[in-house]
Amino acid sequence: MPWVLTFHLFGVIFWLGGLLVIASLLALVADEVGVAKERFIVAARRLFIGCNIGAAIAIVFGFVLIAFQPEVMRQGWFHLKLLMVLLLIVVDVRLYRRIGALENEPASATAGEFRIVHGMLSALMLIILLLALLKPF
Repeated sequence: MPWVLTFHLFGVIFWLGGLLVIASLLALVADEVGVAKERFIVAARRLFIGCNIGAAIAIVFGFVLIAFQPEVMRQGWFHLKLLMVLLLIVVDVRLYRRIGALENEPASATAGEFRIVHGMLSALMLIILLLALLKPF
C-alpha cells in the first residue's frame, strides 16, 4: 500500500507541477513578440504531454488506493476531495483548449488570464492537500 500511495503522490506532483509551470509560461506570452511568442506556446504544448502522463498516473493509482480502502468512499472529506479533483480536471482541459486557441491566435494571450489559472491551480492543490491530510469531516 505505501508503494501505491507513493506513485499516486508522484503523479499528483507531476501533474500539478506541470500545470503550474504551463500557466506561468503562458503568462509570459503576452509580453513576447514574433517567434518567441510561438516558442512559448510550443513549449507549453510539449509540457502538457508530460503533465497529462502525471494526471494519468495520479488517477490510476488513486483508483487503486480506493480499491484497497473502499471505506473511504463513505467519508465526507473524500467526496469534497473528489469534487476538487474534478474541478482540477476541468481546469486541465480548459488550459489544453486554451493552448490550442493560442496556437491559432497568439495575440489573444493575456498575462492576467494565466495568473488567474495559476492561482486557481494553487488553491485547488492546497484544498486537496488539506482534505487528504486533515480529513476534516
